[in-house]
Amino acid sequence: MPITRSAFQRYRLIDEIISRYPRRYSKQRLFELCQDKCGIRSISSLEKDIQRMREDHDAPIEYDKRANGYYYSNPQFRLLNLMLAPEDMEALDYAREVLAATQGATVADELTNALQKVRQSLDIIHEVRSDDRGGPAASRRIVYVEEKILGGNRQFVPILIRAVNQSRQVAFRYLKYEDVVQATNKKTPRKSKATSASVIPAERPKLRILHPILLREVADSWYVIGYDAVSGGEKTFALDRMSELELLDDPCDVPPAILANVSDLFEHIYGITDSHGPVENIVLSFSPLFGQYVKAKPIHQTQEVLSDTETECVVRLRLAPNRDLLMHLRSYGEHLTVLEPASLVQEIKASLEATLSRYSL
Repeated sequence: MPITRSAFQRYRLIDEIISRYPRRYSKQRLFELCQDKCGIRSISSLEKDIQRMREDHDAPIEYDKRANGYYYSNPQFRLLNLMLAPEDMEALDYAREVLAATQGATVADELTNALQKVRQSLDIIHEVRSDDRGGPAASRRIVYVEEKILGGNRQFVPILIRAVNQSRQVAFRYLKYEDVVQATNKKTPRKSKATSASVIPAERPKLRILHPILLREVADSWYVIGYDAVSGGEKTFALDRMSELELLDDPCDVPPAILANVSDLFEHIYGITDSHGPVENIVLSFSPLFGQYVKAKPIHQTQEVLSDTETECVVRLRLAPNRDLLMHLRSYGEHLTVLEPASLVQEIKASLEATLSRYSL
């Protein structure tokens, strides 16, 4: 039978409480928790909801007399699974693979936050799709969210996580943007425009062997960083340019110095591109308005606010300057002045002068 929004909220809360293995909640305690959060008014109402969950949604709810509490006879059961489409469950499975590779005490908190977001999204979906109330907004879109274009080949993430955990090499073919540009220039006549067919080189991309060390997600795209034995150094590869990924049986053999360098690399790097320079104090002066944005959403975890006045907001970052940082700083336009270091000031000036030279005054 169709589920109402109020019933959905009650079922969701009951499901959340019962699934807290190994704890088991008595009927009275379950009623008290539900009464506080979703307004179940009597124990008999709670019993009816539990019965409907069993009958309408096949919830395997059992009662343990010894522990005086309810539990799921199938610990893997979640009511949320029944309310998501197959593609949604694939996304959650993908997320679980990624979270499984996360280490540290924050994993449980991250997973809890993720599930809360899913539940909030379901609330929004049920509210927006409910057409039984009519109203002035019933025939128009009332919620707009940012449409994100996710980086390709995300299905490679679990394979690469497995490779890192098992210390196994991987093989794949990789298409660099430089190869695309060169192939386009070779195939395109000087006076004609490049067609979509000329973007892909005729040759198969080069086969690579990598000793993977870590993965990094930046701006909804995934990258793998590892040791390249041919060059004798670390290299970064974007998953959306990889193909024919294969997990090899050969074990990884990463020099300790490379392993230590890669492990520390992103502590003081913005984005994904490497930097061959040292970590420096980067001092930035923002206009008061943009200073509010930067304080609310720091550029990097090393950010410190040095001063915040009516005329400017000055922050300091501890980073090794790289191309990604330069591109990000340029996005602030006239609302940002780079104060330190002198090398970055000159780089910003040269970049802005090159941009201005492309426009006729």
